[in-house]
Amino acid sequence: MHKLIGHALLSLSLAGMGNAVFAAEQGSDAPSALVNTQPAPVLKNLAAFPIGVAVSAGDERRSLFRKTDQQALINQQFNSLVAGNIMKMRYLHPAEDLFTFDDADALANYAKEHGMILHGHALVWHPDYQVPAWMKNYHGDWDAMLKNHVGQIARHFAGRVASWDVANEVIDENVPAAYRPSLFYQKMGKSYIEKAFIAAHAADPAADLYYNDFNTESVQSKLDFMLGMIDDFKARQIPIHGIGFQMHVDVDYPSIAQIRKSFRAVADRGLKVRISELDVAVNKHKNLKSLTPAVAMAQKARYKEIVTAYLEEVPAAQRGGITVWGLVDGESWLSGFHKRAEWPLLFKDDYTTKPAFDGVVEALTGQ
Repeated sequence: MHKLIGHALLSLSLAGMGNAVFAAEQGSDAPSALVNTQPAPVLKNLAAFPIGVAVSAGDERRSLFRKTDQQALINQQFNSLVAGNIMKMRYLHPAEDLFTFDDADALANYAKEHGMILHGHALVWHPDYQVPAWMKNYHGDWDAMLKNHVGQIARHFAGRVASWDVANEVIDENVPAAYRPSLFYQKMGKSYIEKAFIAAHAADPAADLYYNDFNTESVQSKLDFMLGMIDDFKARQIPIHGIGFQMHVDVDYPSIAQIRKSFRAVADRGLKVRISELDVAVNKHKNLKSLTPAVAMAQKARYKEIVTAYLEEVPAAQRGGITVWGLVDGESWLSGFHKRAEWPLLFKDDYTTKPAFDGVVEALTGQ
């Protein structure tokens, strides 16, 4: 899987708050010199759909339960959570006859206690480091094994997880008009995708089930392939309720016209649309040593146009929500993945807001 800026609008009482992370758990806790005495707007109060954030949990270094100073900001601004890592396959199903739910149960309980929904991520995902070792060496009935894997997890969280990324990134980014030749594809062909959706729905009929992927908002051939897949599912009544656009985008790419077109194509099919892993990178050329005011304002404009596009292209009843992929810049996966400095999120490392936050507020309030 592939989020800024100087206005410190949070009140003094929030100046020491929260952090969340997952994939590339790194970052700084640098102090901020400017703190406005006026409280920040509350994102979750400005939208009629979920406003979410990805968090670390369990024993991860920046876990919500270890780095507790982040909790106040998360609780204030968001009403939806997704685990960056701990609800993926190797965490929940580490051995053929063993499911480990304790860490995810703790996150589900936290969400419930704080009036938040929990989105599950992800039931089936291909990376070698996320596929449990036992699955790689499995020689039994793959149909039965996958049904059990998906069903046991979805059933366990029924009533506590509102929605799932059932299948994640099944389209090959190198040949974006083909299925990824993952272990699951090699063993079951493309049928593993629909069988995962069928099993999830049987285990929890109330949960919204999503297909989630990156670059479907930017690469037309990948979008078209995905649309063909979901058209086929709908024609055969495979239970799919929505599409997650990860939206790991750059400040200047893809075009907002292409983003709008992609949202509209899914919405026109009657499916829900989630912006599922939003961050806005600003340093793809690796020429920035710090976030400059000019770049911060460009990022603000980018966040604003993305949220505005979502509001204008997706009917209210089909808005599955917007989730940012992390709380503060220093925890973003992008820096480690791309080996460069990045400032892609809404909050600085001291939990004060950035112009990017203001861009989201302006979009949600129609400014």
